[in-house]
Formats: sequence, C-alpha cells, structure tokens
Amino acid sequence: MNKILILGLLLVLLVGIGIGIGISSIFSHKSSTTTTTTTPSSTTATTALVNQSNYTIQLYTIDGFPVCVFYFPNNVPKNVPQTNSWTLYDNSQNRDAYIPGSLNTSWVYEQMMPAFSFDNISGWENISKEYGAKYIGGYVQTIGDSVPPSYANGIVYAAANNYMLFGINAETGKTIFIAIVPDVIMTNPLVYKGMVYVTLGGALFDYSQGGLNAYGGGHRGKDTGLNGIMALNATDGKPMWFFITRSQAMPTPVILNDTIYFDDGDGYLYALNATSGKLLWKVGPFGSANMASLDYLDTPNGYIVVAGFSQTYPTNVSEIVGVYTNGTIAWITKLPFAYDSGPGDAVMTTYNDYVIDGFISGYPIKNGSLFDYQDIKVRSIILVMNGSSGNIIWIKNVSGYVYPREGNNGIISTVVNGIIYTDVGKAGKVMAINLTNGNIIWETKLYGSGSGNPTYVNGYLLIPASYYIEVVNASTGKFINLYPIGQNIGKNSPIVVGDTVIVDGDFGYVEAIPLYYIIHNTTSIFQIYKSDFNQAIP
Repeated sequence: MNKILILGLLLVLLVGIGIGIGISSIFSHKSSTTTTTTTPSSTTATTALVNQSNYTIQLYTIDGFPVCVFYFPNNVPKNVPQTNSWTLYDNSQNRDAYIPGSLNTSWVYEQMMPAFSFDNISGWENISKEYGAKYIGGYVQTIGDSVPPSYANGIVYAAANNYMLFGINAETGKTIFIAIVPDVIMTNPLVYKGMVYVTLGGALFDYSQGGLNAYGGGHRGKDTGLNGIMALNATDGKPMWFFITRSQAMPTPVILNDTIYFDDGDGYLYALNATSGKLLWKVGPFGSANMASLDYLDTPNGYIVVAGFSQTYPTNVSEIVGVYTNGTIAWITKLPFAYDSGPGDAVMTTYNDYVIDGFISGYPIKNGSLFDYQDIKVRSIILVMNGSSGNIIWIKNVSGYVYPREGNNGIISTVVNGIIYTDVGKAGKVMAINLTNGNIIWETKLYGSGSGNPTYVNGYLLIPASYYIEVVNASTGKFINLYPIGQNIGKNSPIVVGDTVIVDGDFGYVEAIPLYYIIHNTTSIFQIYKSDFNQAIP
C-alpha cells in the first residue's frame, strides 16, 4: 500500500487521539477524586481501514478511545513455545536483563517515525549546540524510546514515546504488529499469559505541578493526558482492557500470580487482575511516582511489592514503600535527605532481602555567582535497606560533589552474586560495591556518558554509555571494548537473549547485535546495515 496513504491515516488517527485526550482532560478537571476504571473495558473493532494480503490496519475503540493496530500475521514466529514471560523491569528483580537461549541474529529496525534519520543527524547536532542537552532531551521524550525493549516467545517489544508499541520478530527483525495507543508509553512492556501491558502517561506533564515536588505540592502528570495501564494481545496487538488513572503512570509495573501492581503520579499503588483489569485494591497516597519502576521481595511473611515516591503534598518527604500483595503496608522508609525527585524517578533493585536505590542526597553546594548554574555541585548516593523491615543498612556517597547531570533519574544498579554494579554517570565511572558492607571492590572510568544500569553476561558488564556500549571485566573492572551502536542509547539497559544483544534508544531504532561483536568488534551494526534497515512498514 502507498506509504503516503498510510501516513495520512496515521495523522487522522493522531488528531482523533488528541481530541479524545483533550476531552478526557476537560472532564477529569471537574472531579477532585482519582478517576479509575473499576470494571472490564469494552473493546470494539471497526471495519478494517486496510486489508492487504500481508497485513491489515484495524481501528479499535476501547471505552470509546481509539487504538490503531497494524498487523503482519506472516511475521509471527513459527513453532516457538509460548513459555516465556517478562514480568518486571529488565525481567529481573536484580535488574540483570539476560535470558539464556539460542538466539543468534543481527538486524536494525527503523520505527515508523524515528526521531532522526540515521544518515542525517545535523538537526540533532545543531540544536544540541545552540540550545543544549535539556532542549534536545525534551524532544526525544516525545518521539524516541525512553525505556529498554522486552522479549518473550520470539518477539521483541519496543515502546516509543510517540504513542507506538512495536512487536518485532526477534529472529528476522520484521514487524509483527504496531499498536498506536492514546498517550505516551514510557514503560518497559510486560508480557504475561498472552498479553502485553504498557502504562500510559508521558513526560509532558504540567511542570507547574511536577516542579512543586520539592516543596510538597505537585502530583506528576495530573490532568495532563489519558493516563493509566493498557493490556493488549501479545501476538496481534489488539487492545484487551484499559484502566484509567488521573495522574501519569510512567513506572514499569510488577506482575505476580495473575495480579499486576503499578503506581501513579497521585501516589497510589494499585493491584489489578491481570486478565480482566479489574481493580482489586489500591493504597496510598504516598507521594508522587515518576519513573521509579516497581520491584518485589519474597520474604518469610509473603511477597512485598516495593515502590519509590518523590515528596509531594501531603507527604513532604520522599519515601520507599513496601506493600504486601494483599494491600497491607509492610513498611515506609522516609528519605528526608533526598534532594530532588530521585526516589520517585530512580529504578530500585532487590536482591535476596535487600533493597538498593540511588539518587541525589543533601542540598547542593553553591560557589560563585548566584546565577551561575554551572557552579552547582551535588552528591549521588547508593542506599541499601533491609527488605523485610525497611531499615536502612548503609548509605555511601559514590560521586563526591559533581555537577548534577541527569539529576532526577538517579542511579540504577545491577546486583549479581552479592556485588552491586552501578553506573555513576555524574562522576563518569562504573563501580563494583560489596552489597553487605558498602566497600568498593573496584571502579573504572566510564568513556561515555552513562545513566542506565549494566547488564551482566558471561563475566562481562555491558554498560550503556551515550552512543556506545562499554564492556568491562566484571571481576576486575578492566576495560575490554567500546562498541558504537549508532544512536544515543539514553538510559536504556541492553538486554541479552542467548547470543544476541538487543538495544533501542533516543533515535527510534531497535538493534539486534551479536554478543561477540559487542565484546570484540568496533564496527557499528548501523554501518553494516545502513542500506538494509528493516522498515516498520515495508
């Protein structure tokens, strides 16, 4: 089909979504209580917009809101056992996104509307020089990929900020489905029992609200879009149910025993039936949940879901909260020394009976002119807590006092065999720290600008570092390789499936790269495939 016609249909859909969001925002302002959908959603399929021999374009409505799905049935993996799931951020409590298997492939997938053309990033370079990193960061938060991809049952799932969820054949890199949903997706897609789950509510929240977090006033993304959590068929992208919240729902949820747990900018923690979307319970408010993906602990008294919240009215102190799966609060740990929204933004990690988090602590040091913001210095800390009680075990300053690059997103750690591996991007280094006592085992210079967590595989750490994946020896910290990936990886950790590394990034491309290349080669997969990208719509 003519791509101009497809893009025309897409623009019509996006205009419709915009109208729907505007209407929902108007009505949501009339209510002072949290709006939620407590009954299963109703999904209606309209007449197919396009019905070709190799794909269809179907417009669905779910509770009246549009979801457009491009579906390529011939690209669905053949003879793949449906045994895998992806149930939390990095599919791992300890945030190590490694899945054993036999996948060994390579490809580059160009999303329907990438943030930039690979062969022409002059606009990116010029704007970065003229307006700075914050301006360009705002752009990629509306069109790039802010979270890592997921994998299950032969399919890679990539969530883009421009309302699109991609299902990609992991072996061939061909499109299986593209689902265009009613708001920004900034969550690691979860896969469970035939469904894929994404939360909606992007970075375009009202900064007059979010900015009040430091003073105990704001609720992230309140009344600024169509927020909530949506479940879709994991094979063909058909929407199944939609649970709506009043504030943004950016953190990646947790799925345990047929229940999905998530939180939102109003500070509530929710439990829904994963099959129907029916509300089981909600507890709170605690603070404001921003990007701090949830985790969980298996304790003698049962599972505890762990969530992080930034300070906001009426809770004027950041906190990490543990809640049992029946909705009973296990513990609340106050963090009065947290400087910014880090506890609500930083993805925490659990390991055995430990909770690990990292963020900016204390107030900044200011020297020189009051208006010289380049002179501000802050410190980043790693905090380790007892998972059963919530008691803090130790806190360590891991950065010294440095300029607060990417301040509010904190530090994400990977824990393997009792060792914390953490990318301290503000200090330009990666560290290995003993989990039990906080002693530094080694630290190594970070050649790129890192802000995501490392992936541990076969004794190596794969560290996201701007336009590179930096490889170091996990035992010694020795530098091994600096592999160019051809796009800014942002805060996204690489995932490893078998012998293949899968990454996405700010530019809107998904890459499958042989693990051997990452460790031993320096030729970007972008250069190898530059004339043979897999187009989202061929």
